[in-house]
Amino acid sequence: MSTKQRRTGRIRLGATLGAVCVAAVVLAAPAAKAEIIYETEDPFGGPFGLWGYDVFIYQSVGLRFTPERHYTLDRISLWFMNNDSSGQHHALVSVTLRDDDNDGEVSIPGNIVYERWTFNVSTVGWDPVLEVMDSAEHPLLQTGVNYWIVCESDSPPGVNGVWNIASEGLGFMANTDLNGAWYPGGTGAVTCTIVEGTRASNLIGDIDGDCDVDLADLAILLSNYGTPGGAGPDDGDLDGDGDVDLADLAALLANYGEECE
Repeated sequence: MSTKQRRTGRIRLGATLGAVCVAAVVLAAPAAKAEIIYETEDPFGGPFGLWGYDVFIYQSVGLRFTPERHYTLDRISLWFMNNDSSGQHHALVSVTLRDDDNDGEVSIPGNIVYERWTFNVSTVGWDPVLEVMDSAEHPLLQTGVNYWIVCESDSPPGVNGVWNIASEGLGFMANTDLNGAWYPGGTGAVTCTIVEGTRASNLIGDIDGDCDVDLADLAILLSNYGTPGGAGPDDGDLDGDGDVDLADLAALLANYGEECE
């Protein structure tokens, strides 16, 4: 396997805007679907071959990511291989989604756990597999907020799971010392990870996905006003007809000031 794996949320109007018949526009919210929130490259084809962070009794490993809009979590997928080549040991790994503990100087995984999973490393030896964990809690991941995925295990060295490092690209990582304390996080080689979620906002006019319709959304729409073709909901094409026009503006203004429930 050598390709990236993907598995497949009251403005007072002036005389000109006041002429728009806001009440006449009724749009149905688009069906929600999972999107990629964060994704690295897979572990194959890099200059150092297959390598990764040992996840075992002496080391826990964390990766930080930051959503660009509000999502509810659908699943987390991690590339893992196995230090045991005999097929006798399939290490148990605990995975947690956590907050960020930033005291103003360092960024490390916090103590608030939003969801927890466990899996036994399913592969034998250094033959990476994508371990997929579906979300049961569907926690809200907020725009611009740092979150950590942390992998831990009580497995001894030599028979432990290895969280693969991506073939290229950087990310924000942290790991523990022998006493279980986190070293300060930093940018470096990144573990192979895919995070998927559903937009938390289906509110018509919430173009930036932050769960309200405000000036920021209006500014995006107006900056794309009159765009012919290639438009989409992220550009202000709220009715999906391929351009940003008066109907889209009316739809946004109908919900101006509204927030997600």
